[in-house]
Amino acid sequence: MEATLPKRADAVRNRERVVAAAAAVFAERGVDASVPDVAARAGVGKATVYRSFPTKEHLIAAVVIERLADFEARATALRDAPDAWAAFEQLVVEGAARHCADKAISAGISAGIDLPELAAARASLWRAVERLMERAKAQGAMRRDVRPDDLRVLWGGVARMLVAEGVRDPGEWRRYAALVVGALRP
Repeated sequence: MEATLPKRADAVRNRERVVAAAAAVFAERGVDASVPDVAARAGVGKATVYRSFPTKEHLIAAVVIERLADFEARATALRDAPDAWAAFEQLVVEGAARHCADKAISAGISAGIDLPELAAARASLWRAVERLMERAKAQGAMRRDVRPDDLRVLWGGVARMLVAEGVRDPGEWRRYAALVVGALRP
């Protein structure tokens, strides 16, 4: 069952309000927050939410897809920086601080949601990160054997531990991100 994209202008506005409300609610309380909580924040009824998002997983995916697109845009913007290593490090460390402040990111990514649109967003993000990593390798600043999956596994493990331990200090998240990045140096 796929999320449906509305055609009427008012339905489009409602969908945008719902996604923005879901992003705020999930960022504050995690993805265990309820659809009625999201609907109330958006100023719409539950039925309005379910017209665009047939399940809560579709709603969570919509928020995660937005977050992934933001991160991808940042990776793309940094891709042509003169110092690819510094740009890569900046991307990961900035991303860690955002991750810390937004419960929706880690909870949504680890929720095990299997939707084609989410898979496509993940793949697109990792292609953008890989382009930046390839530039850092070409400049001799990154280990030649490192792949995007290595970063995903290393950072994913750190992020899961920080979430599980309730670490809310962005400085700690940035510190661990810098340690992960440092492990990729030649």
